[in-house]
Amino acid sequence: MTGKVYVILPEKIGIINKNIYGHFIEHLGGVIYDGIWVGENSKIPNIDGIRKELIDTLRKINPSVIRWPGGCFSETYNWRDGIGPREKRPTTVNWWYTHDGRLESNQFGTHEFIKLCRLVNAEPYIAANIASIPPIETRNWIEYCNFPMGSTYLANLRVENGDPEPFNVKYWGIGNENWGGGGNFTPEDYCTEFRRVATIVKSLDRELKLIACGAGCSITRDDTEWTRRFFEKWVDTTPPGKPVQFYGYAIHYYCGTAGSALEFDTNQWYELLYKASYIEDIIKRHRKVMDIYDPERRINLIVDEWGCWHPDGSGPSKGRNLFEQQSTMRDALVAGITLNIFNNHADKVAMANVAQMVNCLHSLFLADEEKFILTPNYFVFDMYKGHQNGLAVRNIVEAEDILFSIGDREVKLPLINCSASIKEDKLTITIVNNHFDSPCEIRFILVGADRGEIIRRVCLSTEDPHMYNDFDQPDRVKPIEDCPKISNKEIALEIPKASVNLIEVKLE
Repeated sequence: MTGKVYVILPEKIGIINKNIYGHFIEHLGGVIYDGIWVGENSKIPNIDGIRKELIDTLRKINPSVIRWPGGCFSETYNWRDGIGPREKRPTTVNWWYTHDGRLESNQFGTHEFIKLCRLVNAEPYIAANIASIPPIETRNWIEYCNFPMGSTYLANLRVENGDPEPFNVKYWGIGNENWGGGGNFTPEDYCTEFRRVATIVKSLDRELKLIACGAGCSITRDDTEWTRRFFEKWVDTTPPGKPVQFYGYAIHYYCGTAGSALEFDTNQWYELLYKASYIEDIIKRHRKVMDIYDPERRINLIVDEWGCWHPDGSGPSKGRNLFEQQSTMRDALVAGITLNIFNNHADKVAMANVAQMVNCLHSLFLADEEKFILTPNYFVFDMYKGHQNGLAVRNIVEAEDILFSIGDREVKLPLINCSASIKEDKLTITIVNNHFDSPCEIRFILVGADRGEIIRRVCLSTEDPHMYNDFDQPDRVKPIEDCPKISNKEIALEIPKASVNLIEVKLE
C-alpha cells in the first residue's frame, strides 16, 4: 500500500496549545488511591505520599494541565473535607458508592493535588461543584487557593494547613456533565447557574479562566442542541456591550468500544478507530455553532474528557477498580488519531484532557501496590510532546481508504492519519497507519522547503495489534527509535502496520 502526505509549510493553522496534552484524575476506583496516592508511610517509594514512579514518568511527557477532582465525583464533593490534618479529615460517601461500595477517605485533597501538579510542572485545573453546594463555596475555594498569606481568613487557613504561598489556580470548571449526573439541568437552567457562579467568583479575580459545562457528545445523535441552547441563553441574557465572562466551553467524547478491550476482530479494530476519528466532526460542528454566538472566538473549545470506554474487568485488578481497563495497541492508535485531530484543529481546540491518568479508562499507567507499568498510551503522549506550542501546518493525505462494515452499512476509514508542526527549523510529523495487517509506503512532500533531513524517527508497533503491557511483561509494547539517513524535498518511509510514528525533520 502506498500514499502521499503533502506537508504545506506556508499554510499555518495556529499554535498548538500545550494544554491539548492535558490529563484528568478523579476519585474513582483506583485512580487516586493506589494509583496516585500511596501515603507518606507507604513502603512504596513516594514523595509526600504521592507515588514517586508516577511522578518521574509523568514529568517526562510534559503534562500541561491536570483536571481534578472529577468528573462525577466533583458534584457531591465539599472541598473543606479535603483540607487540614489528614488524621482529622472525615470519611464521606463517594459519588461512585452505588457502583463499587467505596467510601472516600479525603486523604487526597486540594493541597495534595497542588503538590502533584507542582512535582510534574503541570497547571492545576479544578472542577468545582454546582449541583450540591451554593456558589459561595466555590468562591471560598478560590479564595482559599489563591489569596496571599495574611490577606484573609481563608488565605491564613491555607497557611495553617501547610502552604504559605498561594496556589494560583487559574482554570476553574463550573460543574461537570450537568446535563446528566451533575444535576440533570436543561441547557438554559445550567446557563443561569453558570452565570450566577461566574458573576460571584469574578468579584475575586477577573483573570480567572472559567470553563462552562458543554455537551456530552455521541456518534449516534446530534449533540449540538445543548451547545446551541446554552449559548442562545447566554447571549439573550447578556447586556449589550458586556464583555465575555468566561474562558472555555468543555465537551466530552468517549469513542466507546468495539468488541472488548482485549478481544476484537479486524472489523472491530476499524470500527473503534472510525469512532475515534469522529471527534473531528464533533469539533467542527460545535465550533460552528459557537461561532454563531461568538464569532470572534473569545470563548475556547475544550475537550474535558476523551478516550476509549471498554467493558469493565480487563485491567489487572479484574474489576476491583471501577472502570479499570487494559490498553492494547488499538488504544494507542486511538490516542494517536485523537491527538493528531486536535493538532490539525489548533485554531479551534485550546485544551483536552485524556480520561483518565491511571487505573481507569484509557490510562497511561496501571498500578497495584508496588507494581507499576506504562501502557501503550503513555508512549504516544511521549512521542507527541514535541508538538506542544508548535505551529501547526496543513497536511494533505493522498491514500486509499479502508473499507469495513458497521452492521449492514459499509464505512470508509482513512488509511493514514497525520499532523505536523514547526518549531524554528524543526518539523515534527506524527502519523498513524490504521491498517490492521499491511504496512504502507508513504512519500512525504515538503511544500515550501528546499529539503528536509530526518533527525529522528520513533515507531510504536507490535507484531500482534492485540498486545499490551502487564505486570508480568511490562515491556512487551514499547517504541523503537532510529535515525534513517534521508535528506530530500521528498522523503519516502515505510510505515508499519497498525502503528503510531514520530518523524522529526530538520528543514533547510
